[in-house]
Amino acid sequence: MLYVLGYMLAILSGIEPGLIKFVFGYLIFGAAHLSVSFCNDYFDRDSDRNSVKTAFSGGSKVLVEYPELESIALKLAVIFLGSSIVANAFFTVFYGYTVWFFVFGLMGGLLAWFYTAPPLRLAYRGLGEVSTMLAVGLLMPGMGYFVAANTIGPLFQLFILPLSCYGLFFIITVELPDVECDKISHKTNLLVKWGRTAGKVVAVLATFTGTSLMLALLFVGTAKEQINVMPFAVFSFLPLIASISGLVFQETTRTVLVRQVMVNMASMILYLFLIDTSLFYQYI
Repeated sequence: MLYVLGYMLAILSGIEPGLIKFVFGYLIFGAAHLSVSFCNDYFDRDSDRNSVKTAFSGGSKVLVEYPELESIALKLAVIFLGSSIVANAFFTVFYGYTVWFFVFGLMGGLLAWFYTAPPLRLAYRGLGEVSTMLAVGLLMPGMGYFVAANTIGPLFQLFILPLSCYGLFFIITVELPDVECDKISHKTNLLVKWGRTAGKVVAVLATFTGTSLMLALLFVGTAKEQINVMPFAVFSFLPLIASISGLVFQETTRTVLVRQVMVNMASMILYLFLIDTSLFYQYI
């Protein structure tokens, strides 16, 4: 949905749409995304032994239950990342895009890889939140925009900061149930350092800032002249309300935490779905 968001912003800013280019670009994005699933499972396998699996956190537990699949998981992670890089290079040459397109796609793939992979292991060094904000705010939607326009245009640039706020909200949500596990695994993140309550406060601040920035875009000429920003502002109250509910209910039982994760994630998924739908409706 983030890829589609960026792509639709480019189309509404005046770029000619192209289905083949859209799908080809998503192959670059999708292969890198698949690589992350196998990469994180492989490099987080020791951490996942202590976690409790939920729909959105705790790992898949596949390699914990079937350690004989570890080498296959790593090979698949490398194959998908390599496929993404090859497709990226071919796309860049075939469409005559600038080298910055290739660099942008490569940066996204490598950031995802080194989220858990050595030597950087960003999630273990206190950089998990920053890298997720960069991915959600810039790299994932930016890939959609870049595929369509061969640049990161001024319309998309207005959304980088508010979307980054939702990236922070997302990663805090994922970290909520796993604080004890992350401590045992020596992960350094916001909740391990400051605790769940502080994390929930940051989540509220992030979504409040996101909503405030979306409301501000209602008065920015570059945005309001090209798209209807109102859905972005109105629907942004969904994650804001979800984050506030998490701060209000301070119980730390696993059942309550998992329920809050589901509420937060549902609010984010619904938000992205609604704004993507609104952009598509504006186009047709």
